[in-house]
Amino acid sequence: MIEQLINITVQFIEAIAAIMIAASIVAAVIDIVVAAIRRGLRERTTESRLRLAERLVLSLEFLIAADILKTVVTPTLEGMAVLGAVIVIRTVLSLSIAYELRRDGHKKPESCS
Repeated sequence: MIEQLINITVQFIEAIAAIMIAASIVAAVIDIVVAAIRRGLRERTTESRLRLAERLVLSLEFLIAADILKTVVTPTLEGMAVLGAVIVIRTVLSLSIAYELRRDGHKKPESCS
């Protein structure tokens, strides 16, 4: 009973993350197309990229939460090791995107002037 509830919850969280990723990409494409039409592509590229990165970091956090829940129902050490590796990879991705956000966030005012 609990395993089924956790599996359903994990699937729900993963679905939310997938929707968030798809919506983030669509929003970024729309931002870039609008910027290109207004001939401000060069100025808006960094801003669009930073918004996309912020959205992707949030999506990764949802996926990490789903992976943590999966470890509750994973009975083998091998399964836990695979999930642990996935969590490490997603965490490294999340941290690298966050680092880039901070780095580019500080440079953004200078590049827009």
